[in-house]
Amino acid sequence: MTEETTVAPWYKQFWPWFIIGLLSLSVVQGGSMLIFSINNPPGLISDNYYEVGKGINQSLDRENLAKQLKVSANIIFNNETGVVDMQLKGLTGPAVLKLNVISPTQPERDRHITMQARGDGNYTGNLEDAVQGRRFVELIGREGGKDWRVFEEEVLESGKTIRLGDDK
Repeated sequence: MTEETTVAPWYKQFWPWFIIGLLSLSVVQGGSMLIFSINNPPGLISDNYYEVGKGINQSLDRENLAKQLKVSANIIFNNETGVVDMQLKGLTGPAVLKLNVISPTQPERDRHITMQARGDGNYTGNLEDAVQGRRFVELIGREGGKDWRVFEEEVLESGKTIRLGDDK
């Protein structure tokens, strides 16, 4: 006598469903990563290297002009009152300066502050909201029809004096 074992059909077996489940999971994860990457493009990449190179050269010219003018500044950020006070030193004194506080990785945290002259090298500007932590601080002015620029990385704290320029 021979005993026959009955084999269940494939759809009642464990292993085919396990393999189908793994494949389905990889398709769902791949689709979700595709949707995530489309909705969050990289913001720090530039496709136009020629324009970036021209910008670097322009930036160097502006920084060299700032050195020739011996530009330096002491800046105090007051997060409680929302006021930025600055004392500018050097061979320049424009009526308006532009102060950019740039986040290294999050462009939405960048702040652009217009600094108005109060006289005797003192300037003041208003903050939209508090700024603190590691930032790039850029001060831009104009002298003799040309822009100058002082650019440094600083750690900002409310009430602490930040020194930009050569007289550190």
